[in-house]
Amino acid sequence: MSFSDPRADLGAFLRQRRALVAPEKVGMPSAPRRRVPGLRREELAIVAGVSPDHYQRIEQGRVNPSAQVLDAIATALGLDDVERAHLHALSVTVRGPAAARRDLRAADLNALVAGFSGPAFALNHCRDVLAWNDLGARLITDFDALPAEDRNMVWLMLTDPALRDLYADWETGARAQVAMLRRASDLNPGDARIQRLVGRLTTHSDLFVHWWPLREVREKTAGTKTLHHPRLGRISLAYQVLHPAAAPEVELFTYYATDATAADAMRTLAAAPPA
Repeated sequence: MSFSDPRADLGAFLRQRRALVAPEKVGMPSAPRRRVPGLRREELAIVAGVSPDHYQRIEQGRVNPSAQVLDAIATALGLDDVERAHLHALSVTVRGPAAARRDLRAADLNALVAGFSGPAFALNHCRDVLAWNDLGARLITDFDALPAEDRNMVWLMLTDPALRDLYADWETGARAQVAMLRRASDLNPGDARIQRLVGRLTTHSDLFVHWWPLREVREKTAGTKTLHHPRLGRISLAYQVLHPAAAPEVELFTYYATDATAADAMRTLAAAPPA
C-alpha cells in the first residue's frame, strides 16, 4: 500500500468527503447522468463561497487555505466536529512538520496507569498499547502474553477472534480503530511505525483493505462499551480518554462502573484469579 505526502492527503480527504454529498442536499440540481458521485469541485466552491479556481488549488495542494475558508468548506461538506478539526490539522501538516513529541518515561506511564482503580491502558498515536493495569488485562486481553508487535488495538480488533467475541458491537469498534489510525497517519506523514502497521494489516485483513481507502477519521473521548466477557457475561461500562500534559498524544483509556450491576462485576473481576 502506497503512502502519500501531506498535500495529497488533504486533497484526498476533500475528494472523499465531496463524493459523499448529494447535490440536492445543498440545493444543487441532480442531473441523471453525472460522471462523478457527489459534488463537483465547482459546486462545492459555490456552496462554500469560495472561487472555483481557489478551491481547485486547495484540493490540489497548491495553496495554504485560511482557517475561515476551511471552516466554510467544512460546513459545505457537512463535516462533524472531529472531521472539521482533522481538515484544519491536515492543512497545518501541509504547512510544516508537526511539533516533536514530548517524552513520558515508560516507568512513569506504567505507574500512572497502575494507579487507576478501574481497568486502564495507555495507547500511543499508532494505537500501540504502551501500558496497562491488571484489571485492564483481565477485561480486554492478556497484553503481557502477546508479542510486542501485536500489542496494537487496530491489529487486535481486526485479527484476534477473542476481541471479535468480546465487543458487542465489534464492527463499529473495529471500523473506529481504523479511522483513528487513519487520522494518525494523515497527521504524521512518513511515520515508520504506521507504515509497517498498515502494510501488515493490508496482508492480514480484508476489512482493513476495504475501510482504509475510505479515509474516515475518528477521535475517542468518552462513551459506553458493552462487552460479552467470558467471566462476567454481558456488561456495560463507561469509559473516558485522558491525555497527560507531558505527552498529549498518549491516550489514557479507563473504564468505570456507573451502576450497581457494573460495580459488582468490577469487584468480581478484581477478585478472580488470573486467567
